[in-house]
Amino acid sequence: MRKHFFIGILFLTGIVSSSFGQAVSFLNAFLDARTVAMDNAGYALPSPFAAHRNIASMMSAEAPPITLAASYLIWQPQYANAALVNTGGYVRFKNFGLAAGFRHNSMQAVEKIDAQSNVTGTFVPSEYAAEAGMACKINGNFSAGAAFRYITSDIGGAKKSSALAADISLYYSRKNLSAGLGVSNFGSKIGYGSSEYGLPKRITAGGAYLYSPAEKHVLKGVFDVACQSVSGYAGVAGGVGAEYTCNRLVSARAGYHFESNNVGASYVTLGCGIHFAGFSIDFAYLVAGNNNPMRQTMIFSLGVIKK
Repeated sequence: MRKHFFIGILFLTGIVSSSFGQAVSFLNAFLDARTVAMDNAGYALPSPFAAHRNIASMMSAEAPPITLAASYLIWQPQYANAALVNTGGYVRFKNFGLAAGFRHNSMQAVEKIDAQSNVTGTFVPSEYAAEAGMACKINGNFSAGAAFRYITSDIGGAKKSSALAADISLYYSRKNLSAGLGVSNFGSKIGYGSSEYGLPKRITAGGAYLYSPAEKHVLKGVFDVACQSVSGYAGVAGGVGAEYTCNRLVSARAGYHFESNNVGASYVTLGCGIHFAGFSIDFAYLVAGNNNPMRQTMIFSLGVIKK
């Protein structure tokens, strides 16, 4: 029985590694269709998913006082065929704010195999992350925040593996310019059987600039760059993107995202959004070559904003 257990663990761990490149890499997966459409660069932009990314950004003057959102991500449909459901929101007061979120990653079903190579059943690997934190204003331009995260990964072993992690972030905003800097996913390791794996830790910096030639026309440019530090998967990721919004009603977005070979794949992003009556609906789609695992990845987001 013990031998069968380890056969199953090795098999399922291989599925996780081949599909996502590293343990619990869903922690760096997409959350917000708006920022995904702009090359997944949103570290310097306020977002309902602030607890997942840069929690200090919710102190931006352009951020609404209360916002909630949910997104559905179809991740690598021709390769990993995973589905991620994300929820997030925050409430912002004068000088501080509170944010929280929850993520669920459900991968494709895999077969369990015993020591004699017999199929003993199927199992759907899944992972969860719950996070919460707060941010506060340091002065009129600077804000800082911290978020804490509980992670659970279940790939069919005798028990689920869990870990704790933390993010620390800074945010700067002045007139039409904003910038962010922070560290994420620094914490304990995830263990599968006799092996332990480090979390996908990152140091990220980002910037955004808003240009409005007329009241009805707003153009925003963004960029992000991240350095990932985890054994076997260290490297850089980043990109540039833009958003055009007309009459505060509809938006069109595009960008280019790059990742070094140890981190992931590069691709082009496209997307759009509509905003009305306190709701926002956004969509993003990844354009990549036939051999790119990110091909046809897409995400939908629905947000509720209270001004």
